[in-house]
Amino acid sequence: MKKIYFTVLIALCLFCAGSKVFAGKNPNGEIISDPNAVNGGVNLSPSSTEKVSTPKPEQVILSIPFQTQKNYYYGAPASASMIVTALGYPKTQDEMAKLLGTTKEGTDAGDGVAAALNKAVRGSKYVFRWSWQGYHDVEKMKKHIVEALSYGNPVLVNTTEGPGDCYLIGHNVGYTFNHFGIIGDYFDYGNRVTYVDPGYGLYKGFVMNQTVTIENMSHATGGRGYAW
Repeated sequence: MKKIYFTVLIALCLFCAGSKVFAGKNPNGEIISDPNAVNGGVNLSPSSTEKVSTPKPEQVILSIPFQTQKNYYYGAPASASMIVTALGYPKTQDEMAKLLGTTKEGTDAGDGVAAALNKAVRGSKYVFRWSWQGYHDVEKMKKHIVEALSYGNPVLVNTTEGPGDCYLIGHNVGYTFNHFGIIGDYFDYGNRVTYVDPGYGLYKGFVMNQTVTIENMSHATGGRGYAW
C-alpha cells in the first residue's frame, strides 16, 4: 500500500513541476500570474490589471522633409510621401498616389488613407489608423495627436474649410476647400500643433509650417478626419 501511495505522490509532483499552477482569478475573471512571486504565485489584486500609462512629453517636434505637391489634386500623395519618407520608408508622390487611389478628383478620405500608409511602411513598428473627426471633438483629436507623435508617427489630416473660415493661413480661398496636410509637432501637451502644408509653393498665400491651436485644427478637420 505504501509503495502505491508514494508512486502516486511522485507522479503528482512531476505533473505539478511541469505545469503552471494558478491560484485563482482577478475580479474580471482573468488569471493573473506574477512572475516575481515564489512558486508561480498569483497576484489577485484588482490593481494588477491596470495599465500603467507612460507620461507624454510636453512637446514633440518631428523632422518632416518638406515637399510641395506636384499638382492641385496631389495634397494627399505629397503629405503621405513626406510622412513615409520621414519614417525611413521613402516613396514618391506618384507611388503614394497609386496606393491612395488618387485621381484628378482627388483622394477619398477614410480607412484607405491609413491602409496606404501601412502598405508603405509594412514591416515597421508604425501602424496608422483612420479616425473621423467631429467639429467639436477637440479632446479626442488632441489625445490621438499626442499619442501618435510621441510614438514617432506624424499625423495626416484631411481638412475642409468654407468661405469665411480662417482656421489655417491661406485656406480662405472663397469656396469650400478640401485639403490634406500633416501634423508634425505638438506643444503644451497638444494644445498647439504645427500644420505642414504641401500646398505651399503651389497655392498663393499658403505657408509651409504654421502653429495653430488644437481647437482651430479640430474645426478645420471637422467633418473630415485624419490618419494617426
